[in-house]
Amino acid sequence: MIKIGFIGAGKVGVSLGKYFSEVEDLSIVGYYSRSVESSSYAAKVTNSAQYNNLEKLIEKSNILIITTPDDAIKDIWSQVSSINIQNKVICHCSGSLSSETFFDISEKNAYACSFHPLMAINSKEYSYKELGDAFFTVEGDKYAVEIIENIFKKTNNDYKVINTSEKTRYHISSVFISNFMLALGNVSLKLLKEYGFDEKSGLEALNSLAMGNIKKFFEKGPSEALTGPIERNDLGTVKRHLDALSSEEYDRIEKIYRLMSLELVDIASNKNHEKDYENLKNLLEKGDSTQK
Repeated sequence: MIKIGFIGAGKVGVSLGKYFSEVEDLSIVGYYSRSVESSSYAAKVTNSAQYNNLEKLIEKSNILIITTPDDAIKDIWSQVSSINIQNKVICHCSGSLSSETFFDISEKNAYACSFHPLMAINSKEYSYKELGDAFFTVEGDKYAVEIIENIFKKTNNDYKVINTSEKTRYHISSVFISNFMLALGNVSLKLLKEYGFDEKSGLEALNSLAMGNIKKFFEKGPSEALTGPIERNDLGTVKRHLDALSSEEYDRIEKIYRLMSLELVDIASNKNHEKDYENLKNLLEKGDSTQK
């Protein structure tokens, strides 16, 4: 029987606890948290125990999962590493930090790993229901990774084992597809507001366009999803766009437009080998459409 203890009783800790509690041969021991109220709630919804003593939680667990904010993990590790953790698997769920956070764990005869769900966990009450569809990444000591892999095989989650050195770039990738998508959407709303759209009507107007594109992106990939003036090599339209964004008021949006468009040029060039995008690239990089 795998016995799991959690340090941290926020949305991630509660959601993973509820999700894992329904898996055969997994037992949730309980929760330790700075907030007694949070750990008591987590224990209640997972039919486990609330711990005020970290050493007791560690003693009863063979896997310890740290689900605190990233900035707290180093301090938590300082506390954990001062306790007997021999033969324990110590994990955290940070997307950006690697298992190297547990820098001297081999000296403790314990095993380190990190695993991260590629999804937004935003609710203690409901997010656990979505974890069945989540893709996870795992990295760390071979033994610890194998333990976590076995858990995901039980839950039928797709996962990938990555190198520890890749963790930060992996997290940047998830930021682009999640947080930066929000930033781009916010730019669209700002531009529409100048034409009488409020946020509600702007979201309604953009919905079908955005959802259609993102659906095709995931079904077919970026090349097949790409349409618009960059793909068409439409210098005139792109120049008009840049002219419309040329004032100081739009300076930041113009820079975003140029950088994002250059990425689209790469996609378009790979898609349409017969087209020469050099003039368009020069226009975006230097404001000059003359072939260099």
